[in-house]
Amino acid sequence: MLSVKGLRKSFKNVVAVNGVSFDVGENETVVLLGPNGSGKTTTLKSIVGLVIPDEGEIYVNGINVRVNPKEARGYLSFLPQRISLYENLKVVEILEFFRKLRNLPIQRVEYVIEMLNLRDILGKYARELSGGNIQRLGIAIALMPDVPILILDEPTLSLDPEGVMRFKSLLSSLKKEGKTILFTTHLLNEVDELADKVGILVSGKLITFESASELKRKLKFESKIYLIVKNMKDEFVDLAYNFGAMEVKRNGTSMIVRADSSKILDIIFNLKENGAQIENFQTSSQSFESIYQKLVEEHESRN
Repeated sequence: MLSVKGLRKSFKNVVAVNGVSFDVGENETVVLLGPNGSGKTTTLKSIVGLVIPDEGEIYVNGINVRVNPKEARGYLSFLPQRISLYENLKVVEILEFFRKLRNLPIQRVEYVIEMLNLRDILGKYARELSGGNIQRLGIAIALMPDVPILILDEPTLSLDPEGVMRFKSLLSSLKKEGKTILFTTHLLNEVDELADKVGILVSGKLITFESASELKRKLKFESKIYLIVKNMKDEFVDLAYNFGAMEVKRNGTSMIVRADSSKILDIIFNLKENGAQIENFQTSSQSFESIYQKLVEEHESRN
């Protein structure tokens, strides 16, 4: 369905992507992981034709993107990392604009309104939207064309924990529809339960590309989350343990939770469901960096 072969792209003296090759099969969900500057966005932009590679070939449903870019683009839809919207238009007007731009049937607008639960913001102007709602609208725009391949750059950016859980449910629904999905993230805890295959980019090189279950078997998927809870109390610590935390440290209104990455969102969601007023949260990248270091060391030892 999607094939990238020997992709290389430099910007002046900086090599952004260096010999990246991978395949995405029909109805597969593939995640490209990596820190900022690892080459994720350049790879996606090359696939959708927004960046012209220096070397390599990209095939979308067997069509060479460089030779027949317009035909290849007809099989995919793209969500960029940063979304620019018309601030003086309402959400419903923005959806209608993109529907007409791609000559889509009106039913596709209704489809994305239901899929992304947008009815409560249809009458709002883009300038009034929160970061999370802007991201929901961006995902909706990307889903409007009924195409087989979805390319999503950091789709959970700006989403709160509940929004991320809804995104998981959305991906599951899209997979049942037969969609092929490639998306990027720098957060390890988004990979578990979402991906069939995982690629990890470091300094423009794809240092591993394998099934999510195999990667999970090899590496310990642990994360830390730092929470600020306005109405902090001891029972929230107990709840975190009940929903899978391996370690919880409380200091005043703050709480540090260590858990398997697949449990982090469940813990946050259930804390909120049980009355915790979470004012802020931040995921620690410490375990992700250690995984990078291990994979980089293995990569260097083989080369």
